[in-house]
Amino acid sequence: MNLDPSHALDLTARLAATAALVGNCEALAARRMFAYPGVFHISGVQSMHWTRSPLLAALGGRETQLLSLGLLGSLTAGLLGPWNPLGYLALLSALAVRLAMGQRRILGSDGAEQLTTLVLLSVALGGFPPVSPARTAFAVGFIAAQLVLCYTTSGVSKLASPAWRSGTAVGDIISTQTYGLRVAACALGRVPFGSLSLGWAVMLFEAAFVAALFGPPWLVLAALGAALLFHLGCAVVMGLNDFLWAFPASYPCVLVLGQWLR
Repeated sequence: MNLDPSHALDLTARLAATAALVGNCEALAARRMFAYPGVFHISGVQSMHWTRSPLLAALGGRETQLLSLGLLGSLTAGLLGPWNPLGYLALLSALAVRLAMGQRRILGSDGAEQLTTLVLLSVALGGFPPVSPARTAFAVGFIAAQLVLCYTTSGVSKLASPAWRSGTAVGDIISTQTYGLRVAACALGRVPFGSLSLGWAVMLFEAAFVAALFGPPWLVLAALGAALLFHLGCAVVMGLNDFLWAFPASYPCVLVLGQWLR
């Protein structure tokens, strides 16, 4: 069964909006970090910009209202999709909030946030009226290529790391206070070569992910299913909730790219 590019972009937009929704909820739960002496307070963030930003001054003290707007926009965009006029406007508002809050969150940003912002921007450009099939297809291809690039560079960089090649990286990460889970760390420690095997499985899968796109449809689905399980594990063990939505949001576009490559 072939997936139409417009349908793929619709699914991607809804999932990316869900990722933005999760991010807004987490930021609202930690909104005290935007107040003094929080790490995102304007007094500290301002010094990290090359020049004084009028936008930062305008947003100071309005973080809760802005995040609430982003939450409403991402929720509406997820429900209605980008091909609905109201859904498209909601997607633009969710994107604008992410870009604005990005000025305040120079520290602590991660790959999932960056990918979500890039996907929302690509959908906004691809779905800008009047809708063009060629522009829609370009947006789908661009989003899919970004995901492939994310996985490939992540895998290659891990392969270049002695800690990952030696098998200590996974155990060290899940043993930390910030990204760890004691139960998972203890369970992994009881398995002989568990950390080594899991680390090499992650590295090889990420580095070779692009090869699956040239295979039969079942191989593409299997690769995406394995990637989804990986992000689910990261969400459960490491608390990376937005990763569970941000990366799979691009999967419909990857399915279309696989169709094109075949």
